[in-house]
Amino acid sequence: MLEYLIRGDVPPERTVYMAIDDIKSLPLERLRDINNIVVAFGNDKSSDAAAQRVLELMPQSQIKKSQAHDWNQQLLDYGRQLRLQQQQQRQQDDELSL
Repeated sequence: MLEYLIRGDVPPERTVYMAIDDIKSLPLERLRDINNIVVAFGNDKSSDAAAQRVLELMPQSQIKKSQAHDWNQQLLDYGRQLRLQQQQQRQQDDELSL
């Protein structure tokens, strides 16, 4: 929406984020004509089976797996890592100002 407000028109490439709780909920008829689909899954066996099923239904899709157990944990880990880097940077800046 922000890009629409800034540009004044629809961007040439649009991104849609969708969360589903069951593969049966996928709007396949709307997704079949989209060439670039990235599907995110957790890093466990049940996610592997779901990812395989999505590839069967939408062969044009790419599967991305989280490095952590699931994406929520990966985002939490990433946030902790960023805070640690910022804290280290502040300490270095403080040492340089002495």
